[in-house]
Amino acid sequence: MNKNSALQSRESRVYIFLVSLIICGLASSLITAPKVVHFGINFPFSNIIFATLTYPVTGCICELWGKAAAKQALCLGLLAQTIFSVIIHISIVTPHAAFWSLQSEYHAVLSTGLRVAVGGLLAFGVSQLLDIIVYQHVKELSHGRWMWLRSNLSAALGQVVDSVIFIGIVFFHSDHLPEILLGSVVIKVILSFLMTPVVYLIVISADRYLKSNTLAFK
Repeated sequence: MNKNSALQSRESRVYIFLVSLIICGLASSLITAPKVVHFGINFPFSNIIFATLTYPVTGCICELWGKAAAKQALCLGLLAQTIFSVIIHISIVTPHAAFWSLQSEYHAVLSTGLRVAVGGLLAFGVSQLLDIIVYQHVKELSHGRWMWLRSNLSAALGQVVDSVIFIGIVFFHSDHLPEILLGSVVIKVILSFLMTPVVYLIVISADRYLKSNTLAFK
């Protein structure tokens, strides 16, 4: 067997691509989480990332390869987020050149603080495990049918848990905690629902690309 055959296989390429999306989402969330945006409701910008790049993609992996592969993707994502957080922190505390006058701005923008890093890791880890378990359980009960149901149900439950943990930790002292929590839950549920066609597109395209022809959903 060619020693590079594993890296060249279709399955490896699809899996690496999907895991890369999760890693991108988790890494960028460390920087975007503290910013609260307003679109009729208030919520952290990172909610958009979680609802489009993490939960739906994890569902796709679970659909294509099962719970074990989804958990592996989750572990890789959390490891990458931890490494990214450490790198950012090191870059902040490293002594800067005397002529560089942007240290305070650099620190203000990139320093998410310990609560954001810990809150993000804890919230995403717990909620994603719930998401994976619920997704696989509903898939087994429905005999592989109704992917729209397990995709939305697992994502909604997972993201509610994620919001409660994350918002509770990061915005603990904020007077606006209730409205931020409500906005976070609402926007995540809405975006997860809107991502349903994208989940179908990814899973169907991957299944055809892999020539597995094993999908049973309706």
